[in-house]
Amino acid sequence: MYKSEFDKLKEYPNYLLFFGDEFFLKLYEEKITEKYKNDNILKIYFDEYDYEIAKKHLIEPSLFGGENVLIIKHSKIPPNIEKLIEYSKNGKLFFFYYGNKKIDKFKKNFVRFFAPNLREVIEIINFYADKYSLTLSQSAKNYLATHVNPAAIEKELEKLSNYSQDITLEILKSLVFDYKEESFEELIAKMLEGKDFFEDLRFFLDKNDYRRIIPAIIRYVRDLYSYNLYIKKTGANTLEGFLGYKLPFQIEKRRVNLALKFKEKDYKELLTYLLRKELEMRNSDKNKEAVFWESIAYLKMFKSF
Repeated sequence: MYKSEFDKLKEYPNYLLFFGDEFFLKLYEEKITEKYKNDNILKIYFDEYDYEIAKKHLIEPSLFGGENVLIIKHSKIPPNIEKLIEYSKNGKLFFFYYGNKKIDKFKKNFVRFFAPNLREVIEIINFYADKYSLTLSQSAKNYLATHVNPAAIEKELEKLSNYSQDITLEILKSLVFDYKEESFEELIAKMLEGKDFFEDLRFFLDKNDYRRIIPAIIRYVRDLYSYNLYIKKTGANTLEGFLGYKLPFQIEKRRVNLALKFKEKDYKELLTYLLRKELEMRNSDKNKEAVFWESIAYLKMFKSF
């Protein structure tokens, strides 16, 4: 199932596999932990995995009452995982998989995560704002969503909770590091507009891991394609009806123009190429930075129409 289907579940199956985008893997591990905080939770991460310990946790009665909940996080398929699935009828087994091989042992009991789009980033901000008892204005949320990488959102909101409970855009800008030089929005938009972006890229790479850029471009292009379909279907000239909130005027104008700039074949070509390169960077023994610069050269030469 997909994230949207899982979010509608009132009760979870006895065993579930989670895989895909690593940010969501981390977020949903937190959500599972919070949901079962009053039960008997055992977490086993990576090389800590021991089948006998995991089995014992699932089959023995809880000393503290409630369900026995086993959370496994691993980049490989642990030995005897299918046996743990059988034992999970006595409790709950949640496997957060960080690897790339296909796993069919969980049958239909799986949740696949894709990288967050803008709507989901706002949901993430709301989740952590509730966690830290913060109230953010919509403009503050929009700023965070478009200027801060999702992986850094929790830390920023935790920091803000030390200063104020009601966060306006002005307060946010004064307390949060100005991510403009790190903004994927500005950098990626310039790439897709055919503008000179190398100075922005150089500045970004001085402070960031180059491996963050290609996944961010994929998310941005995927969002543009969604906007493109929405605008063509509804005839709208704004994105408020699609997103459920109003973007700052200049950001919305830029996204609408970019969304309509590309044809169907352009989106297919861009996403096919970039997804292939992301997979190559993750799984290939080839120099990952060389693959990154191949992708940048491709974007520099890419022309629509």
